[in-house]
Amino acid sequence: MQFILRRLFSRSPRRGDYSDSFCNPSTSNPLSALLNPVKTKQICRVAAQFTLFLAVLGIATPRPIESALRGNLLAIYDLSIYRPPETSLASPVEGRLVAHAGGAVRGLTYTNSRDALDESYANGYRIFELDFDWTSDGRLVLVHDWNHTSMLFRTAPHVFSYREFVEGKPSDGLHQLTFEDLNDWLHRHPDALVVTDTKASNFRLLDYLSTYGRNILPQLIVQIYRLSELRTARQLGSRAVWLTIYKASYPAWALSRISGIDAFVIPVAAYPRYNQAGLIKNTRFYVHSVAANEIEETFKHCPGIYGIYVD
Repeated sequence: MQFILRRLFSRSPRRGDYSDSFCNPSTSNPLSALLNPVKTKQICRVAAQFTLFLAVLGIATPRPIESALRGNLLAIYDLSIYRPPETSLASPVEGRLVAHAGGAVRGLTYTNSRDALDESYANGYRIFELDFDWTSDGRLVLVHDWNHTSMLFRTAPHVFSYREFVEGKPSDGLHQLTFEDLNDWLHRHPDALVVTDTKASNFRLLDYLSTYGRNILPQLIVQIYRLSELRTARQLGSRAVWLTIYKASYPAWALSRISGIDAFVIPVAAYPRYNQAGLIKNTRFYVHSVAANEIEETFKHCPGIYGIYVD
């Protein structure tokens, strides 16, 4: 992938091709030439034509190559229009362990339940990653995804109404959370922090939090997925802003050019690709997600990371 990109962008740059904020023509990094709107349009057009060509031939692009290509293209485009936010970084969040989806409870994971929060809190966790989504009538609740929730409620896959969600009985017997429930829980646990995650529109979630979640913003760590969300997230005034790369698949060279982020979050399997000189050493990285009995081993095999999302 790096070889292909180097060949595609080996043309000598024209004067004015570069944005002074992010790259300099004298840099030794050949990927610097990508960070301008002209190049962005060129590579996106070439990539689209190449993908169409493969589709016509019935050739499936291997997933790692597809992911790497997509991540580089998104990074090229996003960095070409990126401007660092003017607001300063928050004071560092000190917790190293994050209870993923609230943490495990009764041997179950991904529950986003009050029971999971209570048990993880009792076990010493103070940072909890939770999944947010919308009911069919526009209410915010905590679910990983509606297919999983439908299975728990023993019904056909569908997006629940708010009434259906709060009045239903999940098969695991756990207490599912609404946004109002989470507000109450955070008020009773003032030292707890919640990391937001959503499979829906993050802009919609950020807008909702700016209106209805202002009282808990000091306890929220807002996750973003694209650089286009950074300015909005910073203006929100939450405890911190973390960039998770599981949607955009930004490569390491792109992360090294981003400022205004309190921490990066990467899949644990992707650690070798980001373990580059200075990147992990100079920026806080969290990896996701591992079982509780793999915490020590993960810190050992991923030197330099700051923290771990724990199932």
